Amino acid sequence: MSQSLPTTVLTVLLAWLLSAAASANSPVLVPPESFAYSIAPFVSVYEDSSRQLTINEMVQRDYQLRFTPSHAQALKFGISRSNYWLRFSVTNPYQHRREVIFTLSDSDLAVFEVFDISDPDNHQHLTDDHPARDLRGGYMQAYPVVLSLPPGSTHTYMLLLNSDGLFSTQPRLLSRDRFVANEQEYSLLAGIAFSWILATLAFFSFVWCTRKTPMAAIGILYGLALALYQPAWSGHLHLFAGVSTFVADKLSELALAISAAAHLLAGTQLPWQGRYAGKIRRGLKLAAALQVPAAVLIMLLLPQPAMLLIAALMMLNSLLMIPLLLLVPGKDKYLSNWLLAGHAVLLIGGLLALLTAYNLLTLDSLIYWAPIILPMLVMATLVVATMLLITSGRQPVARRDNELRLTPALLAQISHELRSPINGVLGMHELLADTPISQQQRELADTIALAGHDLLHIVNEISDTARLHNGVLELERHAFNPAPLLTRMVSHFQQEAARKQVELVLDLRDDLPALVSGDPARLQLALHNLLARALAYTEHGEMTLSVAPYRSTQASGIRLQIQLSSTILKQEELKSAFQILQYQLPIPDSRNDKNWSLLLTRFLLQRMHALLEVESMTAQGASLTLFMPLPTQPSPAVVSPKTDGSLIGKRVLIVDDSASLRAVLERQTKRWGMRPDTTYSAKEALAMLRNQINIGKPYDIIIMDHDMPVMNGLQLAARINQDADISIKPARLMLTGISLSVIRKEAIEQGIQCLLSKPADSERLRQAIQDLLRT
Repeated sequence: MSQSLPTTVLTVLLAWLLSAAASANSPVLVPPESFAYSIAPFVSVYEDSSRQLTINEMVQRDYQLRFTPSHAQALKFGISRSNYWLRFSVTNPYQHRREVIFTLSDSDLAVFEVFDISDPDNHQHLTDDHPARDLRGGYMQAYPVVLSLPPGSTHTYMLLLNSDGLFSTQPRLLSRDRFVANEQEYSLLAGIAFSWILATLAFFSFVWCTRKTPMAAIGILYGLALALYQPAWSGHLHLFAGVSTFVADKLSELALAISAAAHLLAGTQLPWQGRYAGKIRRGLKLAAALQVPAAVLIMLLLPQPAMLLIAALMMLNSLLMIPLLLLVPGKDKYLSNWLLAGHAVLLIGGLLALLTAYNLLTLDSLIYWAPIILPMLVMATLVVATMLLITSGRQPVARRDNELRLTPALLAQISHELRSPINGVLGMHELLADTPISQQQRELADTIALAGHDLLHIVNEISDTARLHNGVLELERHAFNPAPLLTRMVSHFQQEAARKQVELVLDLRDDLPALVSGDPARLQLALHNLLARALAYTEHGEMTLSVAPYRSTQASGIRLQIQLSSTILKQEELKSAFQILQYQLPIPDSRNDKNWSLLLTRFLLQRMHALLEVESMTAQGASLTLFMPLPTQPSPAVVSPKTDGSLIGKRVLIVDDSASLRAVLERQTKRWGMRPDTTYSAKEALAMLRNQINIGKPYDIIIMDHDMPVMNGLQLAARINQDADISIKPARLMLTGISLSVIRKEAIEQGIQCLLSKPADSERLRQAIQDLLRT
């Protein structure tokens, strides 16, 4: 009896441990509302290297105990010929039946079988023709299965998976509405990408038909390869054309090899110099010709890792091209740099995606979006390279008379071909921004929009450069309001300024005219290049754009003064750049092809009779003024904000570490009849709030900056909420230089009642204050 007791205790303990192992992963609890969850941490995995086990064996207890909880955000098994069994449970705690949809973010599976093992003695096989598998999804939501859960039940499911390639997937559970919304969103993004491909194909086709440029033919080849690759990779070829997933995978691998060949052929069009120029061209042509045969050989001999090996071959091409482009001299370094950028993007992006797939990095989103984003960026570099070859005049033409110069009609056509897809991207971004997307997706969409605006700016620059070259540039002249144009311009640089820790301040004078006469597009282009160049050499400080009217004996217009109170990097380079913009001075001998946009701006300023003066330039700051002749136009009678008495006498506290921004806000609020106090310190602001309450004159509203040292705006708002001595809480408005979507949730939690992006123009700020004080 004394020996049997320890044995009994040991047996019970062992049984408890085994049962705990068998149920190591908790079931997923279905929420009552719309949802989309990654359930990888709730999944247990068993690897069957023999590939012989069946469901009847796997439901047995001894095999169930061998499953291992994943505890990961994604399932990454690398390249393996093993079968993988996945097990998870779902609980429906409600008194009615619920339907959830299970998906995988992978369309490259050779085997996908689903079993309901809630009753191990009578498990159910959900075959391909089962109603639960009628749905179809793209790459991000591949192999959808509808799981029907009775009231108050827990169901356990087991999946049998085998991959033809790199096994990296993210299992998810979604409500039906989120599944449909995601499919619409993915289809929209895929449609934007495909529209960009078709638009660039149209551009390359036009250039080839009119000028017989070899680079355009290479662009057509690259575009056709992408037009096949992206729908095959994303699963849309399978969804809409009925092509089997196996055939779609092989087509995507072949298209990838063709795109690699086209990318190498683009290097043959560079004006190489030196004794090895001919050998380089022949070597690139030979390497390009071997891409497709090598890919076919890989697909036949190593079908499982074929996609990975072809992608590695592309990265090897870029790894060899980058030092070649850097070290071998060429006549057109700017053109070489664009092709170099394409290869660098491909190499770095591909390497990061590969390391993520093997769980060495955690950039999971990159795996899903790299096959769309990277080829589009490479195609953009080919577009710019083709346009540079056209404008340089080095490409052979069919005839050599004066009719083949870059005519205004040809330039208008090229601009139309490029502007259409760019405007499509920007328009789709606006539609996408109105949909319920996650914070990370909204940040990515905002970055796409910012890049789209930059591309549109470059297109305008190239078009105006060619028009100047042909002597056909004509300035427009019509009435426009300068204030919103300047506000949009400064807002465009807000993200880059925040990255470099530079405070952007826009100071618009009260007497700035509401309407002026001029060319707003060329004013925006010139000011964009001026601000971009100034910001590129500035770090850790402040950049203020002060705008006021001016009148002289010769002309009248607006004066735009840029003051840099910060660290100036490469002072001599910046001084040389500003000297190029001063057309009354000679162009520095040190200029190079990188300054083409500055030369364009110089000519535009000269045509507009504008004058740039550099007052000072040191390592700690700079000051320059642009006098832009823009005659004032009579504006229609409107009710001035000064006559609105709703803000008269209201007390406002302005908290910002930037003296310039405090001065701007103080002047604006005084103009509306308010009584402002200012401080640079959040701690001093708390003391001022308490003091005003003690004397019976509390502040009606506080305007605070988000990014302040020691205590930022969010922390200040939290302290105001928690401070019992501040018994009368003022209305709280915060200004921020980063995306509102990033901090909106936290700001609301801390009691911020209104968020405004910098720079907040006068009318928008006044309206926000009025709305706050009304509520």
